[in-house]
Amino acid sequence: MPLPPLPLDSLVLHVEVGSRAFGTSLPGTEDHGELIVILEHPDQVFGLGEGFKTKMQRTQPEGVPSEPGDTDRTIYSLRHFCRLAAQGNPSILTALWAPVLQATPLGERLRSLAPAFIGRHMVARYRGYMRSQTLRLLGLAGGDHGQRRAELIAAHGYDTKYAMHAARLGYQCQELLATRSMQLPIPDPVGEWLRSIRRGEVPFDEWWHRVLQLDERLGWLSSYARIPSDPDRGRIERFLVDAHLSTWGT
Repeated sequence: MPLPPLPLDSLVLHVEVGSRAFGTSLPGTEDHGELIVILEHPDQVFGLGEGFKTKMQRTQPEGVPSEPGDTDRTIYSLRHFCRLAAQGNPSILTALWAPVLQATPLGERLRSLAPAFIGRHMVARYRGYMRSQTLRLLGLAGGDHGQRRAELIAAHGYDTKYAMHAARLGYQCQELLATRSMQLPIPDPVGEWLRSIRRGEVPFDEWWHRVLQLDERLGWLSSYARIPSDPDRGRIERFLVDAHLSTWGT
């Protein structure tokens, strides 16, 4: 079914996310992911209601898995987006470097703020996401995708999609801490290695060894004093206050 129209009156940023943005998708296998950031109206912030609630919009009905070519879209308020990014949420942080579909001047300012969200606090979140993907791969946690997962296991001996995402998260966290930036799509040779996992060309033992190395490296970086321990909350909050007041004032 068609998606609702974009909220153009309040849109700040509209980016592509997911494996296509990472450059790790295989032709004909992926749906299309979009993330949108909007600026709330004053009544949503100061009124009696609970403010803007994060919305998910899909071309498939709720409860029906997405198929290749489908679109999944998530809409966040600017305040909630920045709050999640400051907490080190990997899915949210990606949007600050993802391919831009639409961006207002405020959206460009948000993307230029990206380094302010980087700090050692991110490591726990990224490692947690990595372990979640690994536990699902091993069948020790939920998230089974049914027939699709069964086909991957039958073809390659393990769930190569979970495996790729676990490794990707490790590399991207390491990159963010080292450079305060993220390259998308993921450049080679890492990008090609991740795609080779998806294609089932990497033996499980090789993948397992590499992911353990990444996890160990992130553990070391979590205490590396030259990296800020936390996000620059003052800079982020000043941006949020100015973004709302300057927009509402015009």
